[in-house]
Amino acid sequence: MTAAERDATIVRLYPVVRTIARTVARRAGRVDLDDLVGEGCLGLVRAVDSYDPARGASLDRYARARILGAMLNGLRRMDRLTEFTRRILRQAERDRYAIALTAGHLPSMLEMERRHPKLRSARIAAHYRSCVSLDDAIPVDALVAANWETDPARLYCEHEARAILRAALQKLPVRHRQVVELYFFSGYRLKAVARELSVTKQRIAQLRDRALEIVREEMISA
Repeated sequence: MTAAERDATIVRLYPVVRTIARTVARRAGRVDLDDLVGEGCLGLVRAVDSYDPARGASLDRYARARILGAMLNGLRRMDRLTEFTRRILRQAERDRYAIALTAGHLPSMLEMERRHPKLRSARIAAHYRSCVSLDDAIPVDALVAANWETDPARLYCEHEARAILRAALQKLPVRHRQVVELYFFSGYRLKAVARELSVTKQRIAQLRDRALEIVREEMISA
């Protein structure tokens, strides 16, 4: 690729940078669009310079991946919390919901801090390093509970994961979807779901387990 072709390719793909930046900004929350565009442009230049057609992917597809990756990396660099702290918080949250699925109730943060010795210090760090706007009222619970939900890269990834999950749930057979909605989203126990759908508790367990298998397969293949 000549220098002129390189420059022309970058100019041609620049609108893709702005499109992806708007999507990330909308889904990630309070982030500056120009910052995202700047990070995306760096990703675009690197993509054009490192593209190898022998790998099979088209330049446009490869560039999109590098642009998005550059933006997410930029968001992580702007994050006031360390990746180590984020990792502790993410792991504790995953464990918390895994316990909820097994035990049928969501454990308190005090219980989770007993399970994860480093969680308390991570939550304190998240609380004191979170940005506070002087134009916004500070909610009472913000003084008590740490909130690390403002990680922009994480918000974007979670938005994508939720979209994939919703699509997977829509593909479930009606009966399986009813069981999932009652058991996981309405807080019904197996016995209550069985009574609601007029089948045995064992049958509900079978439908639930099969529904989870279908959803996992759909999400892996997405």
